[in-house]
Amino acid sequence: MQYAVSELRGLLDTMDMIEELIQSYESLDKYQRNHDIHIIRFEFMDKYMRSQSSLMIYQYFMNHLDELTPNEQRKIQKISDYYLKDKYAEKFFGKSYNVVQDELKDKWQESLNSNQFEESFEQDLDRLRLFYSNYFVEKFQLQSPKYKDFLTNMYGEEFVYSCCGQLKKYREKIIRFYQSYLLSQTIPTNASVSDLRITEQQAFYFFNFFLNQFSSLIHSCNVKVEFTQKAKIIKINQKFLINLSPYHSFSVSLFEFLTLLGEVYSKILEKPLKNEQTEESKSYEKQAFSCYATLIPIISIDFSKMIEKFFVGIGSAEEIYNILLKNYLAIRRNPISLSNINVFQLFLIDMIGYELEEKWIDGEITSRELLIKWQELIVEYFGKTSFNEFEITLRIFQHLLEGVGIPLVRIGIILTAFERGMLNDHYDHPFKPLLHHFRNQTLSSFCVDEKFLSPHLIKEENLQYLLLYLTQLYHQVSL
Repeated sequence: MQYAVSELRGLLDTMDMIEELIQSYESLDKYQRNHDIHIIRFEFMDKYMRSQSSLMIYQYFMNHLDELTPNEQRKIQKISDYYLKDKYAEKFFGKSYNVVQDELKDKWQESLNSNQFEESFEQDLDRLRLFYSNYFVEKFQLQSPKYKDFLTNMYGEEFVYSCCGQLKKYREKIIRFYQSYLLSQTIPTNASVSDLRITEQQAFYFFNFFLNQFSSLIHSCNVKVEFTQKAKIIKINQKFLINLSPYHSFSVSLFEFLTLLGEVYSKILEKPLKNEQTEESKSYEKQAFSCYATLIPIISIDFSKMIEKFFVGIGSAEEIYNILLKNYLAIRRNPISLSNINVFQLFLIDMIGYELEEKWIDGEITSRELLIKWQELIVEYFGKTSFNEFEITLRIFQHLLEGVGIPLVRIGIILTAFERGMLNDHYDHPFKPLLHHFRNQTLSSFCVDEKFLSPHLIKEENLQYLLLYLTQLYHQVSL
């Protein structure tokens, strides 16, 4: 039987519609949910994709790739990924991939307790390692691969080897910079700095006001923000809802808001792009937008000027900027905390995550040893600190449920931001066009430089610029 390309497009469109149905379910309050919708959430996509008609359309075009354009071939890869993930989720967990991902997220990110930890920590990690290893081996047709082989197929050899090479070469220098310079200076801790006196309700109004200022960047999409029980993004049709976790402090909630806003913007830009992207390129873009968005308050005083204009009597823009800078740079006694917004401490956490993920995937350490090694490296990197194994467990699963290689991707993104020098007006840094259009109220003319949204060679001077920039910023907040 022959099929028209329009039937393949219909299959992909229906997948998107079901994903939005799942999003609609997520938007319901838990008391509004009923058993029938719960079943749809877990089973509807799987039943549709496993139906005879869906399988026949997919199999036909996999055997007739020559009938598809390069863009359509990339689209069918999305379906291949779906079936391949399901294959190995069923093999190692006995459930479909969607169900496994949802259950692991619920277990390890939302309702972690000591009984679960003792019963299934090691077992779940062992299964995840088998799942990822088998999935990538078949997807990329690899023979006896190592961790870096997976990453080079996902993000390119130039990016992976330049980034990994620098981390290996300058590992001791980076740790020494933190311990010998930052900890020896009169750098404030988060316990010694005060935040802006902004209530949850005021923050809610400001975040929505901020979205209105950038409305020309988000095209026809409606984006709103509210405080709920957990941070997540919900997309229904052309509407995005940014749910923030319970209010902590203005700076911490601001960091979370900007992280999720970056993710929303990456989703908004998906449709207008000329060519279909791979899942790996979408993941990289999402991380890039989120990472870059969180840097906005410390890169320029323009953000502080917006706060000054919005709140009556809150202080001058210079005072606001200084407070935000201190909160962003204050040393956290517990660097692994999910409320940590210290840019460099998070960079070090990702270094630990990358280093141990490689050893774990390659079988150099067991799943039980992964937790022990995390504890050892936190002490090695940060010195005397405060943390517990549950917070480390959350961080481990947070990384792995996003995908393999996320810590290295985030490290590379931070370094990429400095490939034209430091992030101030003396350099042609990637944020300069955005700030220019914002100041001149011409945001509708702003175009993203896609070079900074895709993995590429990381130059050695990038790291030097990062450390020099941090030195200058910390000099401003030294007590």
